[in-house]
Amino acid sequence: MTLPKAALSFADAQTARRRNEVAYETTVTVQELPTQHVAWEALPDRVLVTSTEMSVLADRLFVMGGSVTTTVLPWGQTVWTLHTRTWSDSPEFPPVPVHVSVTVSSDEPVMEEVRLAVRR
Repeated sequence: MTLPKAALSFADAQTARRRNEVAYETTVTVQELPTQHVAWEALPDRVLVTSTEMSVLADRLFVMGGSVTTTVLPWGQTVWTLHTRTWSDSPEFPPVPVHVSVTVSSDEPVMEEVRLAVRR
């Protein structure tokens, strides 16, 4: 049996969200990751990134590593999501989960490197 996670207070959630913002912004700056065609949101336990360009996902996969999942939507689109983490060189600032998603037409060709990173 798994116990449910205790809800964070508003103040604690805001502190965690801000910490994750800083971790994400630092990662993008230090690793020189693309920022065009990207929208992102820091949450208390993760960062969600959405892009309109598959090259953004591919660049982050190449630099940060991780694995990819796909979700086929019923109207001829596929969501490709890279599951990775922020960069850190200090135990005081542990890596934060980052999920980078791109939606493309299901029949659009996708780079082989991205296809090979799909979890099986």
